[in-house]
Order: sequence, then structure tokens, then C-alpha cells
Amino acid sequence: MTEIVSDDLVLPFRLGRAATRGRLVRLGPAVDRVLAQHDYPDPVSQLLGELLALGAVLSTTLKYDGFFTLQTRSEGAVRLMVADITSGGEMRGYANIDADAYAEVVAQAGGEVPSVPRLLGGGHLAFTVDQGPDTERYQGIVALEGESLAACAHNYFQQSEQIDTGIVLACDQVGDNWRAGALMLQRMPTDGGTTDDEDEFGAVTDMPGDTDGEDEDWHRAMILMSSVTPAEMLDPTLPAADLAYRLFHEEHVRGYSAREMRFGCRCSRSRITRTLQGLPQAEVRDMLEDGKIEVTCQFCNSSETFDEQALDVLFTA
Repeated sequence: MTEIVSDDLVLPFRLGRAATRGRLVRLGPAVDRVLAQHDYPDPVSQLLGELLALGAVLSTTLKYDGFFTLQTRSEGAVRLMVADITSGGEMRGYANIDADAYAEVVAQAGGEVPSVPRLLGGGHLAFTVDQGPDTERYQGIVALEGESLAACAHNYFQQSEQIDTGIVLACDQVGDNWRAGALMLQRMPTDGGTTDDEDEFGAVTDMPGDTDGEDEDWHRAMILMSSVTPAEMLDPTLPAADLAYRLFHEEHVRGYSAREMRFGCRCSRSRITRTLQGLPQAEVRDMLEDGKIEVTCQFCNSSETFDEQALDVLFTA
């Protein structure tokens, strides 16, 4: 039997002579947990899975203590998608769909899978880094322009960060489970400063068959990256280090300690209680239906119920 390798990780690596750093994301149970608990149409699940993989790869290029949120807001059938990732590697996500608009998009596709521009329409892609009330939030925004989510992210780096960046995303079902992956290369500046992943991630991971390769430029690295297939990105039996070496062995690829990712939702009854207590009591009681209020988390679909007796306790506590 073929051994199933570890999943839910981000593997940082560097291409030795190309002044290029990379990230390879492999998501299994974490993304499956997010997508399986929602009844999204497959094209929407694929988009949200790609957003989660993109969020994982982007969040691990930053040093922050708090929350990284990547989201799309648009006028299309998929009005909103959110990927939320903590500095500890916990991730969650959800999508908001206009059912009527989605049905129209599917009808217009004539049996084909609707394209990303048709699903999203006009809007923007934004990411936010929130490190708590005592720090300033950082946000980057770019228009949703491109044939894929990866193209939209590429536009952000081209317009805002001015860093040469290449991104490949994939998400699909493998067997009965959803999987997602991301591969990103960035050409690093050479005029001072340091972005050494070894300082950030610690121990080096030996890459299989790692040997000195010839000097290769950025364009060569991009060509090699573009050769990766969705099947390779999502293969649960292909270790991340093996895939990185398969693609970039001529680039003197060097891997660093992987960062673990996992599903995690921050919803709780106590959090909901604090939210309700922050509202006017009359407004909260107006929410009662059949003698109770049921609050469902958009991320994990778990529900908490408050009856009139619970509200009495809540507002006298």
C-alpha cells in the first residue's frame, strides 16, 4: 500500500542562484473540513479552496501575531469569499452565494464550468493583517482582474508590492476528499537587506538528491513553475519536498522547516454571548423566533441557541 504523506503544511524553499524564494502549500484535511461542512456547488468549493491555499502561502510570507484575512467582494454570483488564518496556523473560510445569480451563470455556461470572471464579476481582492487593538491594521486591495484567482493575486504584487511574483493554485476532489495547493515564487531584491528563510524557519530540510545546478535566471524558474500540473499539486502520495525537487532540481533548490496548517474556528458560546450583551436588550429580544434565538457560525456551521430564560441570565449577569 502506498504511504500517505503528511499534509496541511507550507514548505518554504529557496532557489540558490536565482535570488528566488518560494512557498509550496499542500492542504488536505484542513481544506476538506472547511468545504465539506458547507453545501457549496463544486465550482464555488474549488474557488474557496484556492483562496484558502492562497491565504496560506501569503500569510506565511509575513511576520505577524494575530489574524490574516484574505477576501473577495464582488458583484457576481459569489458575492463574498473569506479565508481567515491565525499566526498559529489555524485556518477557516466561507463563501456567500447569490443563488439566483449563480443559476443564471450556470445557464449561460451551457454545461461548462463557469469561468472565474463570470462567478466573481467586478469587485476587489483584499488582505488584512490584524494584530490587535493596540496596533494599526494593514490592508492591501486590488481589483479582481484576470481569468483566475492566481492572476488576481499576481496583479496585486505587480501593482502594489512591485515584486516579481508567480503563483499557481489548484483545488479539487481527490477520491472523496477535497484537496488544495499553492506554489509561489518571488524574485527577491538584491540591493541590501535580508529575506533569508533560514532565519525565519530554522532548520534546513534535506531535499532528495539536492545537487548544485547551473545558474538560472528568473524566467527559467517561472517556466519550470508553469510546468507543474494540478494532479501533482494535489497528489496525496507525493511529498512536498519531492515535488519541489522534481520542479527545481536544476535550480539548486533548498528547503526549510515546514509550517503546519490546520482547521480552526474561533466561534464560541461565550463570544456570541458578549456580542449579544453589546446590543440593546430590546433589539435582542426582537430577534426571538418561536421563543429562541439561534446563532450559526458562517465559518463552521455550528449553532448556539438562546431561549428567553438564557436571555434573562445574559442581561442580568
